[in-house]
Amino acid sequence: MRLTELRLRPELLPWRDEVREFLNTEMGSEKVAGHIDPTDLTGLNRDFERRHQQEAARRGMLAISLPAADGGQGRSRAWKHVYDLEAAFHGAPSIDTGVTLCGFVLSRFGTRAQKARWLAPMVSGEMLGAIAYSEAGAGNNLAAISATGVRDSGGWVLSGTKSHVTGAHKADVAVVLAVTDPKKSARSSMTMFLVPLDTSGVEVERKPTINRWTLGEIDLRQVRIDDDCVLGEVGEGWSQVMAAVAAERGSLAHYGWAEQWLQRLPTGVARLERARLHAAAARVRAFGQRLIEYEESGQPVGYEASVVKVTSTELLQDIARMARLGAGQDETEWTPMFEDGPSYAYDALEAIHPTVSVGANETHRDMIAADLLSRDLTVAAPPAATFDNPVLSTCAEQAAQARRVLALTAQHALQRPLYGKQVGDLQVARHRFVDMAIAVEAMELTTAEAALVPSGPQRDYLVSAAKVTGNECLLDVMAGAHQLHGADGYYEDHYLAPLTRRAWAIQTEGGSTVEHLEQLARLTD
Repeated sequence: MRLTELRLRPELLPWRDEVREFLNTEMGSEKVAGHIDPTDLTGLNRDFERRHQQEAARRGMLAISLPAADGGQGRSRAWKHVYDLEAAFHGAPSIDTGVTLCGFVLSRFGTRAQKARWLAPMVSGEMLGAIAYSEAGAGNNLAAISATGVRDSGGWVLSGTKSHVTGAHKADVAVVLAVTDPKKSARSSMTMFLVPLDTSGVEVERKPTINRWTLGEIDLRQVRIDDDCVLGEVGEGWSQVMAAVAAERGSLAHYGWAEQWLQRLPTGVARLERARLHAAAARVRAFGQRLIEYEESGQPVGYEASVVKVTSTELLQDIARMARLGAGQDETEWTPMFEDGPSYAYDALEAIHPTVSVGANETHRDMIAADLLSRDLTVAAPPAATFDNPVLSTCAEQAAQARRVLALTAQHALQRPLYGKQVGDLQVARHRFVDMAIAVEAMELTTAEAALVPSGPQRDYLVSAAKVTGNECLLDVMAGAHQLHGADGYYEDHYLAPLTRRAWAIQTEGGSTVEHLEQLARLTD
């Protein structure tokens, strides 16, 4: 059992075991041999990917969370989250599938005929799809796209260039976003189209990334398509994209890669640094656990998905940096996935990609800020278990103090006048506040998770991870609060003064950071 196992409902456990058994066999070195392709994001060639996806589909895994009416299993997205985590951990090319990239919008907005033509073969693993929303000059700002769709007799004519398209070179169809009424506001001017990539006038160019795999550029040169290629409603492209991005951003795949990378850290990484990365992984695990529980219970998922995205992708960067710094001289050559030799140099470059994909992390911080600052921040979710452990009781006190500081910062520091505005109007201040909020939630969730696990190595692991999190995150929250309050917060008569002193005094209660890092190191050696 991995020490960072998610808590899953009984019906999910056998299915997770089935997924693991399938992927252990499927991704064995003897099966992968001869199919390596460093120019593809998956590290494997198209033949392997299609065969693998067809087998996953045959087992009912590929479209586990699509409605049964669309060929899926009708399970909650928690089931897909578990599959994505395991697929990433095993290096399997069944995450960015046609179903993942295009299935949501086809299922929700497609006609019966479109589903039969495009969705059904994606569900069976026979067809690959791509999403073509972005453009070189627009990036995260979809309101700035310039590709156009012009009404023509019996159909549409598409023109423009779509960029940063994952898997465009091997996809059969792309969901393309284009401006169809430039006179309207951005939110009413766009339409989604299904564009077969073998259509006359479509040209796909592969653009190498710094890690040598390619993203696609799709050039649309007066591409004529029929009315039945409109996906959803004309003019509703913006809202459809927002729905699709919301569904995609909460994937646990990045956490799966983090678990894999943690298991193969080079021996040159110091024990306590390795332990600190494990504590950070426990925090991301807790955020992923919350997402799973929300999906299973039907609770709406909002900013919580962005928190998973931000923390898991930045954890990947931390692991990759530490691995590269700790690698020996004979372990520093650039080696792509699945080829012989350590891939630490490859991982260091690869860790950049997730932080800018599916919306840069700064964009997600903006979304988190907008959501959190509309809430009552004095209220924390009630703990799911009592803290019968003295270490966890200390962690709970630290979390409560951090939440109080967070709420005070929102009520006072962010309202301070500055340069004719308020502090909270500045993006840099909002992002600092978001990092404080993420730290507070990490403290609360890791403490609650440790309390729910029975006695044993996993509980010991989570207790120590919770105390390391409590110690380090509380100091981060206090530091952020002082920066946002300015000089006022440094005076003896300010409400931050006793809270700051207590934050430092409580560091050794229940064990110091170093003591708990030592415990984590022993458990993970």
